[in-house]
Amino acid sequence: MRLFVALQLPDAAIQSITRIQDKLKGEIGADRWQPLANLHLTLHFLGDVEDALIPLICKDMDLVSSIIEPFTLVLGSFGAFPRAEKPRVLWLGLNGQRKVLSQLHLLLGKRFDLHEGLHYDRRPYHPHITLARGPHVPVLPLPEWDERLLEMPPARWQAREVHLFRSELRPEGAVHTVIHTSRFQKLLDS
Repeated sequence: MRLFVALQLPDAAIQSITRIQDKLKGEIGADRWQPLANLHLTLHFLGDVEDALIPLICKDMDLVSSIIEPFTLVLGSFGAFPRAEKPRVLWLGLNGQRKVLSQLHLLLGKRFDLHEGLHYDRRPYHPHITLARGPHVPVLPLPEWDERLLEMPPARWQAREVHLFRSELRPEGAVHTVIHTSRFQKLLDS
């Protein structure tokens, strides 16, 4: 089963991203725009996973989530992979409590390392929300877009849970289904 671990985005963030994406579509073409139904913030892409490992992944997510408190995220600036010159992916970054987000990513990775046969992307983590793949421009004017296309104030939300998604590749595009949810449970100081 093809799996990834991610945070879902709230409706307010999706609506803001939709408006930003619509403005971009008026300026550039792309091989593929990210469908709204698939907008999420990936923590770990696990790829094809044996069914026997899924309960262990769910336990890992529950364990890590029990020591993480809900945290605030804010839509950030435009970015591109590998870079603005010759971009393959156009994305939006994140601001807010990024240290907590990085801690969540790191702790999940340490738990996943304990399972033989479970593989995931170990490159440095750059949290982002993919907007488009294969932008049709040689250089993206990212700083200019930051000033002109981003909404002020930016969408802000509190992350309260993390999800394990199944990703099914179909001719019409990927379909993502939540198969497990872990709520952040660390008690906040009153």
